[in-house]
Amino acid sequence: MQPFSRFLVYFLAVARHRSIRKAAESLHIAGSAINRHILLGEKQLQTPLFERLPSGMRLTAAGELLYGCARRWMKDLDDLNRQIDDLKGIRRGQVDLLAPEALSRAFLPELVSRMKDSHPGVVLNVNIRDNRQIYRTLLSGEGDLALVLDPEDMRDLVVIRRMSFPLGFVCRPDHPLARHTAVRLAQCADYPMVVPEQPLALSSVFERLLERGRITPGVAARANNVQMIISLAMTGIGICFLSYLDVMSEVTRGDLAFVPLVGANVPHLTLALVHDRTRQLSRITHLVETSVEDIMSRHVV
Repeated sequence: MQPFSRFLVYFLAVARHRSIRKAAESLHIAGSAINRHILLGEKQLQTPLFERLPSGMRLTAAGELLYGCARRWMKDLDDLNRQIDDLKGIRRGQVDLLAPEALSRAFLPELVSRMKDSHPGVVLNVNIRDNRQIYRTLLSGEGDLALVLDPEDMRDLVVIRRMSFPLGFVCRPDHPLARHTAVRLAQCADYPMVVPEQPLALSSVFERLLERGRITPGVAARANNVQMIISLAMTGIGICFLSYLDVMSEVTRGDLAFVPLVGANVPHLTLALVHDRTRQLSRITHLVETSVEDIMSRHVV
């Protein structure tokens, strides 16, 4: 069902693509028709909605207000349709899940596969976003559920489930360190290390731990990409400092070993499943929520 006027449909497309030409391509509508409706809307509202720049279309302050309202209207309509489907007992539809890239290697593929097997009629739209942007994106109505790492501002969110992933050292299964169930930083100082670099958040955490322990590591290599660090660890270049979440799939397959780091100053990585406090979750969304919770519970170290 599409209750919105052509103007709003065209307006949202232009705002999203920042271009009348790209909006026309996505909607399969002539660009002149889209431009005409935008101009008519601006005339009726008696204010410009876009700045027309050489680089494209940019929303004005009034346009930003309309865009936010239109997004909420669309989300409310989607919620209504899902609730009507629930009343009919129909288990079909889609759920938008926001998540950081760190979950894309093991956690999210498992979730999508599980949902496909258990509820083939439910489409799970996984939107990978910068972890720092997920909070704002969820509250703007662009997601039903979100997985957030180390959440801070939770005033407008409901935390459905949270769990902690330990930080530690990763090595090959035949490495002497792999025989330990847990280690202290001083025990690892004699082994060559692959050191995480900025912009990885683990870089500053690792530096603080080294300073507090007054430890100077033997650096075998440095890298600012988690996949690169994992690849170096698998070749035996050195041990590396990561979270269990980063190597979940490799540890499960037996390709790498993960040894938790213990000590008074060692933090944990927190993963939280959340939703907007102002929204009522549909039954379909609850299905996804249950699957996420089950996967989280099975991966507790």
